[in-house]
Amino acid sequence: MDNLILPHKLLTKRQLKWLAQLNIRWTSKPVLLFLTAVLSSVAGISAYNIAKLIQNIRNYLLKRSKNRPLQRGSRIAKQIDVPYKNSTISVDIPYPNYDRISVDNLVFKQYIKEEMLLKDSPGATSFWKAINSRFLNKLFIIWKLILIPKWLDKNSYLLIAQLSLLILRTYLTLLVTKLDGSIVKNLIGLQGKKFIRDIIYWFLLAVPASYTNSSIRYVTKRLSLSFRTNLLRYCHDLYMDNRLVFYKMQFNTNEMLPKEYQLDSKYIDQYLTDDIKQFTSTLASLFTNTGKPFMDLIFFAIYLRDNLGTAGIVGIFTNYFITCWFLRLKAPKFSKMLKEKANLEGIYYNYNLNLIYNAEEISFFKGIPLENRKIKSIFGDLQKQIFKEMVQRFHYGFWEDYILKYTWSCLGYLYSAIPILLAPTSKRTSNSSRNMKNFIVNKRLMLSMADAGSRLMYSIKDVSKLSGYTDRIFTLLLNLHQVHDSGFQYGLDLTNGQQTSLARLPSLRILSSFTNLNHLSSQNMKSLGFINGIIQTNYDGLRLENIPIIVPSPKGANGPKLIESLSFTIKKGNNLLIIGKNGCGKTAFMRCLAGLWPIYEGLLSKPLDSNIMYVPQRPYFLSAGTLRDQIIYPLSSETSQVDDELLVELLKDVGLEYLYERFNSDLNFRPSIKNENVADSNVVERDSGNISKNSWFSLLSGGERQKMIIARVLFHNKTYVVLDEPTNAISYDMEDYLFKLLKKRGLTIITISHRSSLEKYHDYCLELVSDLDEKVVELDDEKTSEMPITTHKWKFRNLREDSDDSDSLEDEVLDYRHKIRDLYKNHRNTDSEGSSIEDRNELAKEEIKILKKELSKFEELEERKLEVLNYLDNE
Repeated sequence: MDNLILPHKLLTKRQLKWLAQLNIRWTSKPVLLFLTAVLSSVAGISAYNIAKLIQNIRNYLLKRSKNRPLQRGSRIAKQIDVPYKNSTISVDIPYPNYDRISVDNLVFKQYIKEEMLLKDSPGATSFWKAINSRFLNKLFIIWKLILIPKWLDKNSYLLIAQLSLLILRTYLTLLVTKLDGSIVKNLIGLQGKKFIRDIIYWFLLAVPASYTNSSIRYVTKRLSLSFRTNLLRYCHDLYMDNRLVFYKMQFNTNEMLPKEYQLDSKYIDQYLTDDIKQFTSTLASLFTNTGKPFMDLIFFAIYLRDNLGTAGIVGIFTNYFITCWFLRLKAPKFSKMLKEKANLEGIYYNYNLNLIYNAEEISFFKGIPLENRKIKSIFGDLQKQIFKEMVQRFHYGFWEDYILKYTWSCLGYLYSAIPILLAPTSKRTSNSSRNMKNFIVNKRLMLSMADAGSRLMYSIKDVSKLSGYTDRIFTLLLNLHQVHDSGFQYGLDLTNGQQTSLARLPSLRILSSFTNLNHLSSQNMKSLGFINGIIQTNYDGLRLENIPIIVPSPKGANGPKLIESLSFTIKKGNNLLIIGKNGCGKTAFMRCLAGLWPIYEGLLSKPLDSNIMYVPQRPYFLSAGTLRDQIIYPLSSETSQVDDELLVELLKDVGLEYLYERFNSDLNFRPSIKNENVADSNVVERDSGNISKNSWFSLLSGGERQKMIIARVLFHNKTYVVLDEPTNAISYDMEDYLFKLLKKRGLTIITISHRSSLEKYHDYCLELVSDLDEKVVELDDEKTSEMPITTHKWKFRNLREDSDDSDSLEDEVLDYRHKIRDLYKNHRNTDSEGSSIEDRNELAKEEIKILKKELSKFEELEERKLEVLNYLDNE
């Protein structure tokens, strides 16, 4: 105890004497709170510096061991370096917990089941529907599954810290209010020393009050960021999954469910970005906007009860409840307005994005006037919605400001003056300074209560706003779980074209949203249009048995059929060419093979996904990626050790060595980074602007992009490669070289093309033909399922046998040509010998007969060759 240094021992005798005259005690609440704030700040800064030092040491050790893979059994999927100020921070990305996702799937399924049963049940009372708050149910599901999944979660500590700081701020507000009254009392009583003491206390108390306010703002933002991180990672685990949820979302129509649960996949980017941000920030701020006013009402009411009495407090709260009821009647539907505005904002944003993406095509077609009218029309709808919202907010804002700011303040003055006005005259005159202090304290507390009540009323808008964002986030999660479900049926409508009783409708709605196939027989599944195909992997080749190519639609297996049941087999090393007209289903076959579209019937046997590579018709380049990233995609240069000499050799193999030289022999070149030393700038500058300001798509020509994709194929060196129009922008001689290069590498090629000239590089040909003259629509059309689509038949041919026949036919054709030439020579020789005209005519007639006979054989051979190699057409 003797070694303990107290604050008063650090001061001189003169300072202590001066403090004693001002009656400033170091044990007073303002001094203790000031010292606590200072000490906690020093401790916090020290802890931060220690944590920063530990993090720097950890980053240094990670850089030294960066080439080593993560340990088996680690919960960390990968580590990424995030730029921060002048250094980088390593962020651990955990593995997705698919067991947890499966359990959460049941929660959403149960919610939809109860929702549909409650809505469709004729016995459900309006009272039960009223107390069954969908907003709270949805928020509770999101809260317990994602935001705070366990009691000891980091967000729990942040929430407890936020609530503790809110209580501390209320306590500090009460101290400041008392100190304010004391200052006025000492000023009126002309007590100078006490007045100076209270001023010093005021400055001391301002330090913990400011510290607390800043801490509340900091913790609120940290809580919002942590909520957003949890929610975003959860959505990405569902959305960016091996089940291709991000692609299949376009087929999840949900036509049988209420409109509020339907999600347009075109605007999912707004759900995943702006809506999540607004939801988490609104939710984190709601605790501050409602928790602090609620605590103020409770604490101040307890304190004022001693001054105003129970009747005064009852009158205050009665006034609050009456005005709240009145404002509730006047309040518009903020959540509905928010959802409509967010939807229109998404449409307007996406249309502007479409203009940027298709700027060149629109310019070529001179479609600017039409696009201008279209975007003005979209903005007009958004403008009408905003104006409608402004009008409703104007009417509500008038009553809100009149009641909350002026009526409640006036009543606060009235209730504060009651103890003074009702006091005896002798007390009013003798204790004028004390009465002034009580009036100031009561007035400040009453105004604080009025402010707290008004903030609670203002929070009604925040709750309505949160309700709107909760609906959108819950709809997003519901649709993600539907598509991620193993029994996803691509938007199958079970009541489409069927006679369904009202009693069976709820179960069908539930079944269409989250499919449960356990109680359905195979016959019922087929009649209802369910996916009934079988996919076998690890097959050394490609085998299809009775597989029709059907466009995914609400009709399911009964939907539009592109190709009749396919049945063929190719082994490893046998190359397949698929040819046909536009829209006949060539790319659709590739989608079924890759798992993008379902196999409704039949058996598909294919290699493992790790042994097959798909190359779509439109080349894809990693945004803001380097030249190295474009070759090794989908691998990452940060996690994969790639030999640069190998990449340069691949560029030379496909004829792109000049690109490497153009970029100063730098595989780390990327268009988004300014590079003033790029060689041959006159050649590099395409479209507009400098090379460094362009994307890879505008930087490379169509042929260069396709060559880069071939280099990517050669780098990965998969056993099987599916190519969709891989060389339609490349010259014939380069096309011949690239296909021979692919065959030389021993790859099994499945090529989709319009050109039959590619048959010489393949062993088999699958030709899609149609006997009908119907108009074939593009498969990417949004209304494909509603339009008539030609069902194509197919022919499967062995090109190796046809190639042998074509060689023998080639020889026979040459023999007939020699015979015709010999006959022509004989005819000229007989004419020159001077024989009679009659003899020459007879000879000519006989020779013409022979010639016609030989020509007929020649034409027959040519027709046979046309069927195999389209010989005459090539000639």
